[in-house]
Amino acid sequence: MSLSQLYALAKFPRVSNVSSRAKVATQTDDDNLYIAISGASLSHYVLKPSPKLVWSHSFPPSFEINSLVKFQGRYIVGVWNKNTRTHIIQVISALENGSEVEREWTVDSKVINLSHVADELVVSTESSTVCYSGADFKKKWAVDSLYKIVFQTIVESDVILQVEHNDDPSQEILHLRLISSAEGLELSSKITELSTHLANLTFAHANGYLIQFANGGFTTYSLPHFQTVSQLSLSQLNIELPSSSFTLKFESPSKDRILLTVGHDIYLINMKFGIVISHIHFKKSDLELLFVQSQRNQRQKQLFGVVLKESELSGVTFTLDSNTLKDSLGKKASAQPSSVYRSVPSILDIKQEDIDVEALLNSKDLDSSLLTFMEARNDYYTEDDKVIESKVMNVIVKHVLDSPQLPERSMTYLLTHPLFPTVKDLLARLRSKPRLLRQAIVTGNVSVNELINELNTTENEEIFKDIITRLLEFPKEKLDFKDLDSFKIVERIIQLNFGYELISLLIDASGLFTWNEELIDKLQSVLTRKIDALNSASNLYAVVGEIQANNLKTVTRVPVYSIERLSI
Repeated sequence: MSLSQLYALAKFPRVSNVSSRAKVATQTDDDNLYIAISGASLSHYVLKPSPKLVWSHSFPPSFEINSLVKFQGRYIVGVWNKNTRTHIIQVISALENGSEVEREWTVDSKVINLSHVADELVVSTESSTVCYSGADFKKKWAVDSLYKIVFQTIVESDVILQVEHNDDPSQEILHLRLISSAEGLELSSKITELSTHLANLTFAHANGYLIQFANGGFTTYSLPHFQTVSQLSLSQLNIELPSSSFTLKFESPSKDRILLTVGHDIYLINMKFGIVISHIHFKKSDLELLFVQSQRNQRQKQLFGVVLKESELSGVTFTLDSNTLKDSLGKKASAQPSSVYRSVPSILDIKQEDIDVEALLNSKDLDSSLLTFMEARNDYYTEDDKVIESKVMNVIVKHVLDSPQLPERSMTYLLTHPLFPTVKDLLARLRSKPRLLRQAIVTGNVSVNELINELNTTENEEIFKDIITRLLEFPKEKLDFKDLDSFKIVERIIQLNFGYELISLLIDASGLFTWNEELIDKLQSVLTRKIDALNSASNLYAVVGEIQANNLKTVTRVPVYSIERLSI
C-alpha cells in the first residue's frame, strides 16, 4: 500500500513550452508503453526488466500532440499543427528501419481523445465524436455535441462515455452522455444547470463509475443513469490546494481508488473510506499525472503510472490496498468532518446506530434482522455491506453467542466479517455445530493455540484438513507446536496423504531425534514412493521430449472397426 519514488523514463529535448508536451497511450499489455512528446517524438518502450526504448518516430517542432492510441498495430495521433493552424489525425506505421505516415486528415477542432472499439476508431474532438472503420478509415457515423466535449472514454467495451461542459458564466451546464459505438445513438443523458462555477474541472472513469473533480472535491456518478453516489472533499483528506496556480490531474486504477497529482505532491487515495493510502512530496518539481495502468483482476496489486516532472517523463509504481475496513482503520485524517461518505452514515450518527442495534438485539428472528441491519445480500460478508464500528460488532457477537439456540445464518455471517473479535474457546463452543466449526476455522479470528488444541482432539477428517490449511497460513515464527501431539498428527497426515507441509515445520521446530523409529520408517517410505514417482515422471517427460525432437509423431487415429470385402 505505497508509492515508489519516481524514476526517469524519457528526457525532453531543450525546447520551450515543456509543461504541456506529453501524451501517453493506453498500454496494450503489461510490458509496453507508448509515449508521444509534442515537437519531439513518438516512442515505444519495453518496461521489463527495465525501461528500454525499442522504436521511435520524429515529430516536427510545430506539432503539439493532444492524444495517442495504438490501433491495429499502428499509432494514431491527434495533432495541432501550429504552422498551418489545423487539427489533424495521423496514422503512423512502424517499419523495420524507421517509420512512415500512412494517412492524414483534418478534423473540426482539438482532439480530446482517441480510442477504439473492436475494429473501429473513435475520435472525439471538442465539437463532435466520429467513428471510422479500421480497414480504410472511412467515416461510419458522427455525433455533434451540444456543448464543448471535455472528457471521453470507452466503457463496457462498446459504449462511449462523453462529458460536455458549457462554461458560460451566465448559464454554466454539465452534460453527461452515453453513446452506442455501433450507430452513434444516445443511450442515456443527463443535463445539469449549475449555480456555481466548476473550477479545476477534471474527470476519470473506473468500474462503472464516473468520477468528477471540481471546486476542491470529488463527486462520483453511477452509470448508466448518472446518479450521484458519493462526495469527498480534499479538506476531508487533509489535502490543501496550493495558493498559486497549479495543475491537478487524477486517474482511477481500480474501484474506489484514485491516483492524484496536485502541485508538488502525488497521492494514492481510497475513496470508499476517505483515506490517503500513500503520499510523496517533491520540494521543487511540479507534477502532472499522464497515465495510470488499470487493475485487470483482484490478484493484480502492483500497478504502474507515468508522471510529467519538469523536463522529463517519470514512472511510478504503486501497490493497491485491500479496500477493506479492517486494513483502513486508524488511517483516516484526524479532523472528523460532519459528513465524509454518504454510504457510511452509521459511523457518523452513533445515536441512531445505537437505536438500530437495540432493535436488532430485541428481534425475535435474529437471522433475518441481522442480515437486514448489515444490508447484506448474502449469508456471508462482502465489501458492499454496511460499515459498522468494532464496538457494535462486539455487542452483536456476544448477543448471538449467548443466545439459547445459536442462530446459524447469523453466526456464519459474523464469522466471515473482518471485524469479528477474538472469542475465548470459540472452537470448543462450536463443536456441536460442525458447519459453524469449519467456518470458524477457515475465516474466524482464532489463535494458533486454539487451532492446535482442536487439531489434537478432532476425529473429523475434513475439519482436520481445514485446521492444517489454516495453520499453514500463519507466519512460521508465530507457530508454536509445544502442545501438539506430534506423533499422532504425523501418522494421521501419512494416513490421509494430506498436509505434508506441516511435517516439515514440525521437523524444523523439534528435529527428528524425539520421534520413534517406526514413525521415521513410515515417513521414509512415503518419501521414497514420492521420489520414485517423480523419477518416473521425469523419465517419461524426457522420452516425450526426445520423440518430439525427432519428429516421431506416428500416432494416428484408428477406427473403432473396419469392413473388408471378401471375394469367394
